[in-house]
Amino acid sequence: MKKVYIILAAALLAAGAMTGCADKNSSSSSLADSSSQEVHEPEFEPDQTELHQPETPLPDLTNVKSEYESCKADITERNEDISSKKTEPCINITTEGGEEVLSKDQYLAAVIDVFNCDAQYELSAEGGVKVRGNSSADQGDEKPYRIKFAEKHNMLGLHNGNEYKSWVLLRSYWNLGTDYTALNLAKAIFDGKYYCTDCKYVNLYINGDYKGIYVLCEQNQAAKDRVSVNEPDAENTDYKIGYLLEIDNYPGDDHPYFSYDYEQAEIEDISGEKRQFVSAEYTLKSDLNVKGQLDFAEKYTTGAFKILYEACINDKAMKFDSTYEVVDADDMSPQEAVEAVIDTESLANMLILEELVHNYDVGEGSFYMAFDMSEDSIYPKLTFLAPWDFNWSYEGSPSGGYYAATFQPEVGSQDRSNPWFITAIKADWFKETVKEKWAALKESDALKNACKKVLDDVSVLKDDLGEDEWKIDKVYEIINFVYGRIDFLDGEWS
Repeated sequence: MKKVYIILAAALLAAGAMTGCADKNSSSSSLADSSSQEVHEPEFEPDQTELHQPETPLPDLTNVKSEYESCKADITERNEDISSKKTEPCINITTEGGEEVLSKDQYLAAVIDVFNCDAQYELSAEGGVKVRGNSSADQGDEKPYRIKFAEKHNMLGLHNGNEYKSWVLLRSYWNLGTDYTALNLAKAIFDGKYYCTDCKYVNLYINGDYKGIYVLCEQNQAAKDRVSVNEPDAENTDYKIGYLLEIDNYPGDDHPYFSYDYEQAEIEDISGEKRQFVSAEYTLKSDLNVKGQLDFAEKYTTGAFKILYEACINDKAMKFDSTYEVVDADDMSPQEAVEAVIDTESLANMLILEELVHNYDVGEGSFYMAFDMSEDSIYPKLTFLAPWDFNWSYEGSPSGGYYAATFQPEVGSQDRSNPWFITAIKADWFKETVKEKWAALKESDALKNACKKVLDDVSVLKDDLGEDEWKIDKVYEIINFVYGRIDFLDGEWS
C-alpha cells in the first residue's frame, strides 16, 4: 500500500511539472506573439465630405469651326498681309460670330491661329478664350486672356515643345518689361530645378483687330512638367496626394481655400520694425475630392510655417507627429527641423527674385507653393515656385534697403508683406543659404545675362511697336532698376 502511494505521488508530481512547463511555454509563446505585432501610430483621418469644384467647360465648337472654314481663304490672306508688316510671331483669335471677348467666367468659342513664325510652330486649332486676371482685367481696354484648346498643343516651342491645353496672354499695357523681366530672372535663378513659366513676345489680333504686343506664357497649374504634383483621380479620397496652393487676395467659389493668421505672431523684422502678421487666404489650385484633403493642405502648410517660426524666432526645433500635429523635436536642430518640411533652397530662390524686382504684392497674392505626399512625389516638402504677376514691381530706390524680407507699407489698406520671408531671414543659417545661392549667381553672371536677354528680345520689337516704341525705354528703366538692386544686394550678401 505504501508503495502505491509513492507511485501516485510521483505521478502527480510529474503531471504538475509537465503542466508548469506547458504554462511556461504558453506564456513564452504569448510574449513572443505580442512582441512580433506591429505598433500602429495614429494617422491623419481625412473628412470624407465631398467637395465640389466647378469647372469652366469649353463651349460647343461646332459653329465656330464651320464659320472659320467658310472664311478660311479670307483669314489666310489677312494673316499673310499681317505677316508682311510684322517681325515677331503673331496670334489671331477668330471668335464665334466675331464676338468681343469680355467674360472672365465663360470661354468664348474660337479658332486660334499662330503664324509669322518658323513653319514647325505654325498652328490653327479650336478652343476657348476668356478674359483672365483680377485688377489687371478691369484696367483699360487692353485685357489679359486665357486660351484653352480642345486638345493639347504647344505654342511657339515654349517649355521645350511640351503640349498643354491652357496658355496665357499677358498684356504689356504701359510697360513691356514688368512680367517679362521678372520671369527671365526667375528662370536664371531657378536654373531648371523649380518650375517657372516660359514666355515670349507676340503680336496679338482678335478677329483681325490689332491688340498690341503681348507676353505669351504658360498657365500656372498642376500638370506634368509644369507644377508636377500628383492630383487624385475622381475616386481617391486619401490625403497622400499632391497640392498646389496660392496666397490669393481674390479667393472665390471656383477653388476651395482656407485662411491663416500666422499664429497671430508679432515679430521684429531685420530692419527693426515690429508688427503683427495679418491673415491671408490660401487657395488650392490643384484638384481635391473631399474636405479632408483641404484640411490636410491647411494642416501641413500652417504647421510648416509654425515649425519655421519656432526655429527662426525662438531657436526651437519642432516637427510633425503621425497625425501632423506640431510637437517638440528633441532629436534635431532647429535648422534640421525646418529642412525636414520646407525646401529652403526654393524659399531662398524666391526671396532673391522678389528682392531684385521689389514686388509690392509679394505677400498678398500670386505667391505659389506646392507639396506632394504621394509615393513618387518630386515635392516631398513645401516648395516655393511658379512666380507670377509683377505689375506692382520696380518701385522705390534700388538701394533703398531690403523689401521682400521686411514689412512693407500698406497698399490699398492691405498689408502685403510676406511672413515666410520675414521669418526665415531672421535665422543666420537661412541667410547663409541665401548668400550661397547669391554667390553662385554672381559667379555665373546669370542675373546680368538674363537682363541682357530681355534687352535683346525687346529691341527687335521696335518695328512692331510703331508709335508705341517708347515702351522700349520703359524696359531699359526696369533693367537699370534691377542692376541697382544687384549692386545693393551684392553689398549685403557677398
